[in-house]
Amino acid sequence: MTGGLLLMKSLVEKDLKVRYKRSFLGFLWFLLKPLFSMVVYTVVFTRILRFGGAIEHFSLFLLTGLLPWNFFAASLSASAKTLLDNQKLIRSIYFPRVALPISSVIANAVHMLMALGVLEIVLIAFGRTPNLSLITLPFAVILLAAMTSGFSMMISVGNVYYRDVSQFLEMILLAWFYASPIIYPLGAGIIPERMESIIRFNPVAGAMEIFHSTMYYGKWPELWAWISLTAWTAVILAAGLLIFKRMEPSVVKEL
Repeated sequence: MTGGLLLMKSLVEKDLKVRYKRSFLGFLWFLLKPLFSMVVYTVVFTRILRFGGAIEHFSLFLLTGLLPWNFFAASLSASAKTLLDNQKLIRSIYFPRVALPISSVIANAVHMLMALGVLEIVLIAFGRTPNLSLITLPFAVILLAAMTSGFSMMISVGNVYYRDVSQFLEMILLAWFYASPIIYPLGAGIIPERMESIIRFNPVAGAMEIFHSTMYYGKWPELWAWISLTAWTAVILAAGLLIFKRMEPSVVKEL
């Protein structure tokens, strides 16, 4: 158990060091990318479509959703290559291979937490008073990371057999982004009621609702958000572990 944790720590540190090697801005890229997206979406939805004009400080609302979404999307994209990029390590020694996709998720979670800390300072500067509901945010982060790990396990295995998985994932994430309450709030009458009821079944909808509620609105998240996030996390994490465990021996041979 201790050896596995040490290996996980080593993999996370390696990921963080390699990712920003010879990068002048380093960690700031994790914040600059959603900031750039925030500017683009703000212009589109407040100046062109005039969709975000009804939301006060729409750019901050956007950023509150973009940070956890970028963590989710970046983790899934990185997980597609974790097994393929570590073929020599997998063949050389035995270790819990599940640590590879999970370490990628943890590395991205570290960046998200730092970015969320910066965002909270910005929100306070804009007059958002921190609310007690913030104490629930760590639980949302843990659940979101666990669910992301489940997806990552399945994707990493699938991409060993079919390289199309990583390409297909890019298209799925694009559609998934617009089907998630990131650029629009739920319960505000902005989207049709029937469509909103469907969106609530989105695995990440609960997480986005919690982040927006606790950080942007400063209120306690609705119960449905916690039920959704917890249920999806349990199902997807269990499925990811089961599939990875069953496929691990054949994956090693395939590599």
